[in-house]
Amino acid sequence: MKTKEFIVDSALDDLTRTLPSLAKHDYNTIDALMKKVAKKHRITDRLLHDRFVRQYKKSPDSWIKDKLHEKGSTLDEHPKQAEVDKFVKWACGILHVKNPPEIELSQDTQEAQDNHHTGGHTPGEGSIWVYAKNRNLVDILRTVFHELVHVRQGEKGMIKPGDSYPGSPIEAQADKLAGKYIKIYGEKNHHIFESKLK
Repeated sequence: MKTKEFIVDSALDDLTRTLPSLAKHDYNTIDALMKKVAKKHRITDRLLHDRFVRQYKKSPDSWIKDKLHEKGSTLDEHPKQAEVDKFVKWACGILHVKNPPEIELSQDTQEAQDNHHTGGHTPGEGSIWVYAKNRNLVDILRTVFHELVHVRQGEKGMIKPGDSYPGSPIEAQADKLAGKYIKIYGEKNHHIFESKLK
């Protein structure tokens, strides 16, 4: 029993030491690190997570966010990333998305102008690009939901080459659902109509 506790403690130390050095601190990145550390120490990631919570009284993602704030570091690449991550979790539940993608909030105006879009994703890549500069939070979240609809459409085999043109059935469905569900989300999250992103 003592040997197992030593192994779990070693894994905990490894995780605690590595967390701050991650380039990103979103759920998926932290989860991947936990799985890697657990595998290295030959324990389950669930056991590692439970031991972490017992030690620090917080989940790894909450713990690292607090640590970064204490140091005055930026938590993510964009100040509203935490709001977006919370929304994505809710939206993926609504849409039954099997593999939630990572959301990249971008300040790249040139990308938006050159490609005539405020959001996009490539099927199978596991990420969504969203233009966030000078946009209200509600508009960003609407774009996120629109792209998540496309993710779910892809999972269901609904998207064929050439289907994604303005006004196409898959685009119309994404627009309709994004408009509907952003209002539903906003009923309990009034702040999304007030937050201006810079």
